[in-house]
Amino acid sequence: MTRNMPCILNIALACAAWLASPALTMNASGRQLSSSRTVWDGVYTEEQATRGQTQYMQTCAACHAKDLRGGSVVPSLVEESFSFLFGGASVGELFSRIQRLMPSDRPNSLSSQSYCDIVAFILQSNKFPSGAKELDADLETLRRITVTTKQPEAQATQPQAQPMDRFVTVNGLRIHYLDWGADGKPPLIMLHGIGRVAHTFDHIATHFNKNYHVMAVDMRGHGESGWDPQGDYLVEDYVKDIEGLAQQLQLRNIVIWGNSTGGRVAQVFAGLHPDLTAAVISEDVGPERPREIADGVTSRIKQEDEKGWASEDELFAQLKAGNARTSDDVLRAYAHYGSKHRPDGRIIWKRDPKIGNGFVPTELWRFVSQIKSPIIYILGGRSTIVPAETQQVLKKTLSQVQIVTMPGLGHYPSEENPTDFLAIVDRFLAETSAAK
Repeated sequence: MTRNMPCILNIALACAAWLASPALTMNASGRQLSSSRTVWDGVYTEEQATRGQTQYMQTCAACHAKDLRGGSVVPSLVEESFSFLFGGASVGELFSRIQRLMPSDRPNSLSSQSYCDIVAFILQSNKFPSGAKELDADLETLRRITVTTKQPEAQATQPQAQPMDRFVTVNGLRIHYLDWGADGKPPLIMLHGIGRVAHTFDHIATHFNKNYHVMAVDMRGHGESGWDPQGDYLVEDYVKDIEGLAQQLQLRNIVIWGNSTGGRVAQVFAGLHPDLTAAVISEDVGPERPREIADGVTSRIKQEDEKGWASEDELFAQLKAGNARTSDDVLRAYAHYGSKHRPDGRIIWKRDPKIGNGFVPTELWRFVSQIKSPIIYILGGRSTIVPAETQQVLKKTLSQVQIVTMPGLGHYPSEENPTDFLAIVDRFLAETSAAK
């Protein structure tokens, strides 16, 4: 495909054709088939989806975009758009439509296997699970697999190896979170630091989703979440969104964990809602943000947004230089999910430039003093964010507090030494459960 007017016109016509087609699963004789499987049954393999990604990038990405989200007149192939276009249809119908209409300048020009591989990539991009057997290019077989975006209840209660992208609308903003499954388990909400994203918890989320319903949130102005039009990014503003999330999802008995700014949000939420909070994990952050820290970060945000990086690899190299103790996998996930292309092609962080508006000197003792649940502060030994004087006040203010310092680590201990960090958290959560 090429990004030109014929391409856009063809895609628009293809959308109309898709919308006009009935979403029935039929065989060649016109008789409706009964579906024996759904896309939740692991109908493709990871290897097949990788092939499909390569083919998609060569023939489809110019119109539908590399992230499959399309454009102003080109339909997205993920999330709500995918559900609207194909929910209730069969994989056979998805395959046939792509084969009949794509690429827009030369429809039906690829092999059946290539189209099938592209379908596998689209299913993977919509977070449907992979399996042990490849998706078969036989149309009759594909017609017996139903596209449904609602996960079967039996599977929804199980932990997941990969998260589902979910959204709630609160305070007029669309808030994105990663749902790691295990509905019915006690909720564990993870909140990232300033300028970071929910995917920075990927390396540890699966450690907890056997016992907890793990949800990692892109806070407002970050990642896939909406930007506040007024530039409201105080800690209290982030807290309002978590309150809305908890209300919409009817969450109670919440374990809330945050690092950096996310840790401040966790503390305030717990102080305001002791009835909803089971435990608090604050990673290298206390109730205070001094002016020197606030000024330094806001200055850095402005410089980074102005300069950007030539590539994701260049961004990763800079992250690695400043975070030598953090694994490459963690930093690459941060660089990949936390960044986007600027119109001129340079890489910048996927965040609202106005988030610095809320990164101001902060004092949260009035909220922290109201925390009733067990709470642990896990600090990096090389960090000065929570000085000894603050630790002493915390001990006097909260009789239930635990403070653990991890020697030699910086501001993100869970990234620098996840093994020991998780052992500390496991012990804390076990004690919390035993005390109930």
